[in-house]
Amino acid sequence: MYVKVFNYVPELIRLGDADYTQYLDDLTEELSANQPKQWMIRASIENATKPFVADPNRDQSFQKLLDFDLRQLSCETANHVFHLLPCPIDDISIHILPAIESKGGGCCYAPGKFLLGIRCDELAPMRLKRNIAHEYSHTVRYTQEALIDSPNKSVFPSSKTMRGYLAYEGLAMVLGDSLYPHPGFPPYEVSAESEAAFWEKIDLDASGTDAYIRYISKRAYEISSRIVSSYLAKHEISIVEAHSRTDKELYWKSGYPFIR
Repeated sequence: MYVKVFNYVPELIRLGDADYTQYLDDLTEELSANQPKQWMIRASIENATKPFVADPNRDQSFQKLLDFDLRQLSCETANHVFHLLPCPIDDISIHILPAIESKGGGCCYAPGKFLLGIRCDELAPMRLKRNIAHEYSHTVRYTQEALIDSPNKSVFPSSKTMRGYLAYEGLAMVLGDSLYPHPGFPPYEVSAESEAAFWEKIDLDASGTDAYIRYISKRAYEISSRIVSSYLAKHEISIVEAHSRTDKELYWKSGYPFIR
């Protein structure tokens, strides 16, 4: 596997406001060209990186990321997860942008193509590792499901229902947590009342992008992680082994008390 890393932080530092915005607009168009999930790219850049234009201290924040060798760390991490969980992808492309404090994370906008928003703090290296593991999990699922749907399909498989999305996100969450645990990343707090409200309001039969955008929140990420963790405990398997199970099995055989 060949890993290509595109760290845009050095290009963004010391730009004026207008040039900063134009650079991100151009990058958005470049990365989105001919991609099936353009909305992921546009939303990630718009919500996580563009807001820095209003921050007079953004260069100081960006310098914190430049103090780490994110390119080398990305290569090492991608090769590590590939060794543990191989998949039929020859190239991995990792695109790195800074993210404001309230955002961050990333997206796998096509198999093997990751756009990562990294917050500018001392936890940046660990955030990068966890994010790569998370998005790599998605690539594994895309390649598995594409082969099931059609041997010749090279893009995304058919839309999932929300049950499938919960299994899909739970796998990615638990993989990142398991491979790169750190006390600086506690689980998102979801109270019993908040979880009950989630299950009451979600349409589990809804599918596609609109359903994903509507229902997948920080709360949903945590609940998805609980579902997959419950499956691992019940069946006594590792998160790597769980990637060979279907979404349907992970969800319905999880033993998680709230599923329906």
